[in-house]
Amino acid sequence: MAEALRIGYKELYDRNEYAHALSRDKLNSLVIEITGAEKDNRAAQAIASTFWTLKELADFEGASVRASSPAPDISVEHRNRGDAQQRLKSELDAAPSNLGFNVAYTINLNLPETTNPEVFNAIFKALRENLLR
Repeated sequence: MAEALRIGYKELYDRNEYAHALSRDKLNSLVIEITGAEKDNRAAQAIASTFWTLKELADFEGASVRASSPAPDISVEHRNRGDAQQRLKSELDAAPSNLGFNVAYTINLNLPETTNPEVFNAIFKALRENLLR
């Protein structure tokens, strides 16, 4: 778990190699500094809280970062992604060129609570005149 934390929270460990030994306040400050978020930002608080919870499960004394172990080979993943992109590109090239360009809009309308049908008529009339020309 300690090694996973060092990998998953690399930015924290790049700034402070003993991030797991920081107090909760200093950890929160470090996360805010790295993310550039406001002090009361919920996402930054969640990042720090998750790190704090996970570090309770980690053994930092017995674990060490394996400097001699090779980095995971992700070239296969990139190669597969490249193959998928090539397939998609060839499929798009093979598509008929007379499809044209289409645009669609989604409009969410929050209607007021009323029993007066004139209010709804006015709203839909304005929509028809201004959007559905």
